[in-house]
Amino acid sequence: MFLVEADNDLEADIICGFLQEKGVPTQKTDSSPYTGAMRVIGGQAVEVQILVPETFREQAKAFLNTL
Repeated sequence: MFLVEADNDLEADIICGFLQEKGVPTQKTDSSPYTGAMRVIGGQAVEVQILVPETFREQAKAFLNTL
């Protein structure tokens, strides 16, 4: 289930790492079919969506609100 959209791959990795340390499973997905091209051209994707299982969504939101 969609949790948040990060501005780029680095931000997504930081958010996912933080949540995974708290025991929340995460998955990254591209927000656009053009994101892969952005990685090739610019080295980083823009707008990466972070997904979590529905049962962890509220817990993940609470963790992110502590930042």
